Parts: sequence; structure tokens; C-alpha cells
Amino acid sequence: MKLTKIVALVVAALSLGNCSGEEPEVKPNHNEGGRLAAPAGVMVEEGSLTTDSATILWNEVEGAVGYKYKVLRSGTLVASEELEASEVTVTGLEKQTEYSFQVQALAPQKEQNSLWSSLLTFTTRLRGSSESGPSVVVAKDGSGDFKTIAEAIATIPSSNPTPYIIHIKEGTYKEKVLIKKGLDNVILVGDGRDKTILTWDDCQGTYNGADSSLPEAQRRSYTIRIESQRVQIHDLTIENTHQNTNQSGDQAMAVEVKYGSASFFDCNITGYQDTFLGRDDSARVYAKGCLVEGNVDFIYGASVMLFDHCQINVNREGAAITAPSTAAAAPYGITFLDCEVTSDEVGFNGAKVNNIYLGRAWHYGAKSVWVRCKMPKTLHADGWMANMSDDVVEEKKIFAEWGCTYAGADASARKHGGRVLTDQEAASYTAENIFAGMENLESFVTKYKVEF
Repeated sequence: MKLTKIVALVVAALSLGNCSGEEPEVKPNHNEGGRLAAPAGVMVEEGSLTTDSATILWNEVEGAVGYKYKVLRSGTLVASEELEASEVTVTGLEKQTEYSFQVQALAPQKEQNSLWSSLLTFTTRLRGSSESGPSVVVAKDGSGDFKTIAEAIATIPSSNPTPYIIHIKEGTYKEKVLIKKGLDNVILVGDGRDKTILTWDDCQGTYNGADSSLPEAQRRSYTIRIESQRVQIHDLTIENTHQNTNQSGDQAMAVEVKYGSASFFDCNITGYQDTFLGRDDSARVYAKGCLVEGNVDFIYGASVMLFDHCQINVNREGAAITAPSTAAAAPYGITFLDCEVTSDEVGFNGAKVNNIYLGRAWHYGAKSVWVRCKMPKTLHADGWMANMSDDVVEEKKIFAEWGCTYAGADASARKHGGRVLTDQEAASYTAENIFAGMENLESFVTKYKVEF
């Protein structure tokens, strides 16, 4: 609806409500000094960002007769124009460049023009493509935009409303990758789990030495660490090759999700001790069609994590798969739906694998639940191991199975709190319930279609 029509309707409505029959005075939305209010809601229209253009929208300001915008690059004015509409498509921009945008509302009297809006910053895309095509390409042979994943990550815009797709071509990339907080809507996609391999080989404290003065993120072992929202990783291997040759202590993560939300599709996530950590209880993790491998509590932490149709493989005798530290108030912790548990016949250390366990409680209201999973003959009849900490809240802990099959599925002798869910309880274990309240749940649990 045009501004003149809106004003006319407002005047009419006020006239009807005036018992004296006098037409009330209608004033525009002024702020201090008699100025119009500055435009609010300034944003880049989703899907409009290209290598050389962006469409920017803002809320209409009551009483405005038009708007004036300005675009700056590194503080230098590159575009400015007056217009009637509350949106503009800015063209002629340079690729992979950060710009600033502001707009003001214009009044019939110049002295009543609004102040400039809050500053909007955006970065144009590096690569011209369809919205489902790669933003940048990583290739070890130099055929892409970059040779390393870290270089590609450095190009992710800090304000990124649309998926930023990094295609990692076939090859082995020995890198320690960090996707920092604020680098949202990122998709890493490989050429296949057996073709694109991200690898590292340290354990806790060995990266850059064990100097305690270093930032925590630099002292921790991980091959990839995620701190941002709406990250997807497809069709590649993430591994930490450091082996825990001792019985304890060699924490060597392949994946750490610190904050935010991360989805993994058709990936291999492999290591030994502590392969996959969901660190914070606010983080959300989803994996579908993945292989996750390790030993000694190799899927663990406080995050809400769902493994859907995955293979969970144990590569050493006596290992517990999960070590949850779920918040006591959380209804779900680490959940497995329609997964298959396997174990190597002989572990990496040469010992035959005879007994494995589904988990042991680490902290708080630990929760590890297995629904419709295939259990191997090497699963010990106890199913679960004793708690690791005194702060586990037994009445909040859930160690349970339901509808499981194969040689290790008999749950009648489970110990340490292990039990079978009721049918009603089992029915609640769905992605919708596990991730209740999450925005854009469908896109979180659906593999983004990337076109090459």
C-alpha cells in the first residue's frame, strides 16, 4: 500500500472517532527536535546478495515523502540517491568487498528530515553463481580460489544472511579449522567422504605446546571447532589421527561444537579417544548417514545431539561410546535413531574386541538413548558403565533403549540405570521433540542441495 493511502486511512479512522465532528490534527511520527524517526529494520533482502549488487529494505516511516541513502566503502562515499520507495537495489559494487549503508527519511521541510539510520554492513560475494552454487572453491592443485580451507573460511562475511558454500575438492587437507562465532550460515561440502579428508593429529595441550597462557581454543585438541549458527558439513572425512595408546588422558577430538548449531551429512568423523564433543548445553548437533568412530567416551558432552541412521564404530576393547553431561532440566541429551553399532574385530592396539558399552554418565542429568538401533554381539550384557562423577543426578539420568535388534539387543540384564523405554516414551524421540523450539528446524535436519 502506498504511503498516501496509509495516511488517508489513518485520517479517516481518526475522523470517525471524533465526537465533536472536528477533524483532528494528524502529525507525522516525530522524534526529538521535530525530526522524523530514522528508518528502522534496515537489512539486505535474503537471497539478493551477488558479486556486484544487493537489495536493501527498510521499514516505511510515517510522514516521510521519500528517502535518501548512501553507500560507503572504507569510509568513502560510492553511491547516494533520493527515492520514494523503502527499498533499493545497489549495483556496480566490487566482489568480496565490505560496504556500509545508511538511509534517512525525508520530510516536506528539510529541517525535519530524520537522522541517518543505524549502520548496515554487508560483504558482496566472491564468486558469481546460483544461490545453491559454491561461494568459493578450495583445491590443493590451485584450480580453485584457495589452496587451504582456512583461507576460504577467512572470506566468510561477518553478516551473512544466505548460505555461504565452500566447496572443498578432492584431497587431504592437514589443517586445524575454526569457524568462529558470528560466521553463520556456512556450508562445507566435499567431493565424497573417501575423497575429501580434513585431518589433524594432536591431543589435549599439544597444539602450540601446553603453555597455559595461550587462549583456550588454541590449547584444545580438535580438527574442526564450530562456534557459529547454522553450519552444515557434507561429504567429507574429519579425522584426528592421534591414538590414545595409554588407558587414559589422550583426548584427541576430531569435531568440537562449542556453541551454535551444526549438521553433518554423509561424513566420516573418526578418531580414538573423545572423537566428537558437543560442549555447551545451548549447542545443537545433528548427524545423518555418518560414520562416527572412536573409543573412550568418543561421543560426549552437554549438547543436545541426534545421530540419525549413522554407523557408530568402536575401535578398541572395553570402550564406552557416550559420556553425556546433559543439563538436569533438559529432556533430551545424546540420542541415536535407527543407527548401527559396530566394533572392529581387533582394536588398533592389537587387542581383540570382546566387550563394549553404550555409555557412562559424566555429569548432571546424563542422557543417552538408543531407539531402533542394531546392537553387536560385542555389546556387554551390562550395557552401561558406572558413573564417572559424584555430581550425576540419578533421578534425571536416562540411559535407555527401545526397539533395538541384533545379537546385543537383549536389555534384560542392563546395569547402572540402563532400562527399556515404554512405547509412549519411545514415541517422543523425534527430531521435532528433541530440537523443540529451534527456528528453521526443517533446514537444520535437511541436507542443503549444492549445485556444481
